[in-house]
Amino acid sequence: MVAMSKTPIIADNVPLLVYDGSCGFCARSVQFILRHERGRHDLRFVPRGSALGIDLRRRYHLEAVESMLWIDNDQAHVESDAVLHAASYLGGFWAALANIALLIPASLRNPAYRFIARNRRRLSSSPSACLVPTEAQRSRFLA
Repeated sequence: MVAMSKTPIIADNVPLLVYDGSCGFCARSVQFILRHERGRHDLRFVPRGSALGIDLRRRYHLEAVESMLWIDNDQAHVESDAVLHAASYLGGFWAALANIALLIPASLRNPAYRFIARNRRRLSSSPSACLVPTEAQRSRFLA
């Protein structure tokens, strides 16, 4: 976890997911979240290569980190912690699974995350997926 700079960009109570916008696996992960979120619809999505994505990574001193970022409550989470926060956001089964996975030390979870991250383009059937949010979802994508 890394503390956010005191300069607010977005309201503290709005979670952000910074993802690789040019990766099909990552685009499908965003689509998965959109399909499975229940009740809450406050999560905002930021492509990591966008001006805001670059600024957020700079503010958290994570410019060199090749990871999905979950930013919430003045904290940035990377690697498996980011994935588990996203799962918790979904609630239900996914939150229960995340709570169980959190019992595993990050030092054991993160190598699995890094393996998937290194191979994410091969795990995807196409180099990039066209992520086309619905009209209702468009306002949740920040760039």
